[in-house]
Amino acid sequence: MPDSKTIITPSRRLSRYLRFQHANDQLRQGKHAWQTLDCLPWSAWCRRLYADLQLQQKQPQRLLSATQQEWIWQGIIKRSRYRDKLLQVNATARQVMQAYQLCQQWSIPIFPEGVYLSEDALAFRSWVDSYEELKQKNQWLDDATLETCLRDNIDKLEIAAEIVLQGFDEVTLQQQQMLTALSEQGHVVTEADVTSRNKSVAVHAAADKRSEIQMAAYWARTRLQENPAASIGIITPRLRHHRDQVLSIFTAILSPGAVVQPQSLSAPSWSVALGKSLADYPMVDTALALIALGRRRIAIQELGKLLHSRFIKGAEQELSARAMFDMWLRQLGVEELSLRSLYRLSEADRLDLACRCEQFIQLLKDFEISFLSQARSQTLRQWAINFSQWLTLFGWPATTGLNSDEHQTLLAWQDCLSELGQLDPAGKKVSYTEACSLLRRLVKDKHFQPETAETPIQVTGMTGSAGMQFDHLWILDMQDDYWPEQSVPNAFIPGSCLQEYNVPGATAERRLSHARSLLEQLRQSAGEVIVSYAMQEGDRECRPSPLIKPWLESRYPARPVEIAMPAELIFETSALESFTDNEGPPVAAGKLATGGSSLFRDQSLCAFRAFARHRLHASSLQTIDIGLSAAQRGILTHLALQYLWQRLRDQEQLLYLSEKERSTLIHSVVSEAIKFHAAKLPEVFSDRFSELEQLRLEQLLEQWLQIERERSPFKVVATEDWQTVEFHDLELRLCVDRIDELVDGRYMIVDYKTGPVSKSDWNPENLIEPQLPLYAVTEHREIAAVAFASLKPGNLKYTGEADGEDILPGVKPDETITWPERMAAWRAQLQGLANDFRKGIATVDPLVTACRQCDLHTLCRIHERTATLDSELLMEGDDNG
Repeated sequence: MPDSKTIITPSRRLSRYLRFQHANDQLRQGKHAWQTLDCLPWSAWCRRLYADLQLQQKQPQRLLSATQQEWIWQGIIKRSRYRDKLLQVNATARQVMQAYQLCQQWSIPIFPEGVYLSEDALAFRSWVDSYEELKQKNQWLDDATLETCLRDNIDKLEIAAEIVLQGFDEVTLQQQQMLTALSEQGHVVTEADVTSRNKSVAVHAAADKRSEIQMAAYWARTRLQENPAASIGIITPRLRHHRDQVLSIFTAILSPGAVVQPQSLSAPSWSVALGKSLADYPMVDTALALIALGRRRIAIQELGKLLHSRFIKGAEQELSARAMFDMWLRQLGVEELSLRSLYRLSEADRLDLACRCEQFIQLLKDFEISFLSQARSQTLRQWAINFSQWLTLFGWPATTGLNSDEHQTLLAWQDCLSELGQLDPAGKKVSYTEACSLLRRLVKDKHFQPETAETPIQVTGMTGSAGMQFDHLWILDMQDDYWPEQSVPNAFIPGSCLQEYNVPGATAERRLSHARSLLEQLRQSAGEVIVSYAMQEGDRECRPSPLIKPWLESRYPARPVEIAMPAELIFETSALESFTDNEGPPVAAGKLATGGSSLFRDQSLCAFRAFARHRLHASSLQTIDIGLSAAQRGILTHLALQYLWQRLRDQEQLLYLSEKERSTLIHSVVSEAIKFHAAKLPEVFSDRFSELEQLRLEQLLEQWLQIERERSPFKVVATEDWQTVEFHDLELRLCVDRIDELVDGRYMIVDYKTGPVSKSDWNPENLIEPQLPLYAVTEHREIAAVAFASLKPGNLKYTGEADGEDILPGVKPDETITWPERMAAWRAQLQGLANDFRKGIATVDPLVTACRQCDLHTLCRIHERTATLDSELLMEGDDNG
């Protein structure tokens, strides 16, 4: 029997802490080398003992990992007659696995005679029978019965002479039996003798949860400033619930520089002992997205993440091209693409050279070739090998020199791949889809945090924290509804069994006793202890836990005077200077500025928007909608009308057609328009979608032609007519939807609109919609009318201005101004807008409606001046849906 000592803890975190403290003690004694402290969690200790037993070839059973055990339970449940009654088999398997472990830990028979069994308990008993039959048949061993196996082979194990337990809140009956067996074999089994260090306890009542966390961070910073060698603990039973909030607040107060320069602090003074899902790390998220390409279809949002990922080969060389390609793809308005469609789009003539990322596309093609050669069903071990090879093909993680956190993340990913390969001990073959799903679940369920050096300030949960020693300790969340913690009994074990065998959490008395004991251990673990709770959360008033009432008389101050918010300190020491700069550089004399009618609209609505869009070429990434966006539906309608009037040419031909001929013509032009768009967007235009769009457009055109039939005679002389015109040193590329020749030889300009329109936007004194006025003043032919053709279903009509009463039905001349005066006023207004644009005027002073659909708020930062949009604007937006 070795003359040694092993320290066993309930958690990996406590084991690491004790090893660190032991190393510091040796250094303080002046030692340069020492024997590493044998300290590890109970589960790891049991697995180490079993590994030694297997090396002696005295135990043929195979010890299953936790993921393998869950996999087996899932298979049993899926094959059972209860399968159809379950919503989530995976979640059920975890609960069943936990119930089985509880029964083993507390020696609960499944189940005693005379105990009422619910349907859940009956199902559980059936699953356990199948599970134990499989274990016996395949000579498997699991964590639930590992301690029993070790106890039965106690005389064959090489165990340290002294076993010390530290930090255990509670010892299970199974563990106690193991410890008793060790004592009978002559081993010394003790619990660590923790001397009370406590000198003071105070209670802090915070206004709300945020204030409570802030106060704990201030307090920790102050104690560290007073004594840089102090050990400080922040403990909460609800760390998992508000981990992100804790990280945000502690970073702002203890590491404010990290907000601006995350790599600026090489040795942070604090750490949080709770990781997040491995799937949330960018490197791993990229890996999962690359492996999912085996579907051979990808959502535009996922594709965008891959195009921007730095973990794929060629990311630096094609940085700009991949970003531009992402923006171009979003403008297509499709939600998902096949790889074949992606290849076709990447080679399209309309794709600018700056958007071509040939290396990225080639990686996709190489992957697809490899995938198609491996797409058959295989074992999970082979799928794990394939996944790794595919990632290597993409150069993942293609970064020059991984930092410590990234290297640990990579190792955690490799552990998950290894777990996947070993998941099914039977080695059955599964499909690619099932293998992908299993890997994603393994990665999502794995909570990971890169290890760092021990820090003076440690934020941790309750498990194992009683075994740690601090100079100063702050305990959060001591509210009556959080402490004692609420526990939900496992539904697969009858309540009477839980109570009879004294399972933790089975009764209120048991929970209260455990909570009181743990709180007392925490009080003894530190010289200074602060206990806090929030007086309010949202609309709910909160009260202190009854377990801290003995300490309520000693109150901790609301906020020490010497502590100030970092933001306050920065503001107090700042020297602010403000100035107004509303003009950018003017367009150079003699140089033509380019744009279209939208330039004038933007300049009229907001001078800054015109400068940003047409001088800086700023735009946001387009959001993706299912099907066609409103703009795309408008383009499709425009094209159908263009084809229609290219066939008809004039009203006389329209009136000549019979109803059947008119319907045939409408069907033909709509089909042609849909066919043209379907060639560009095959992912959107499925057969059913095309059928619905055909029906919608045919009905719309049939109703619209009825209005055209009621007009005075006209000829259509131009449709979708692109022109380049020069207007006050602005070179404009304009597209007129339609130009009609009237009976008197003058012309009318028509602009199709599928959304709401109003001719009040043409007021010469406040020209909000300058598109048609711009077309009118730049047209070389004599214009007698301008009009919106409103194609909004249920409100089809012409809206406009005309120089005569009989030009358009329902459109009357404005008696307050003559037609020549209106044209002159429009010209003057447009000249003013053109001159302001050329001067570089970029004032952030939008009209009331300008911000509603603008995507440049983060650039103009107007909401820093106005916290919210004007209430009138918000109400108007709500009214318009």
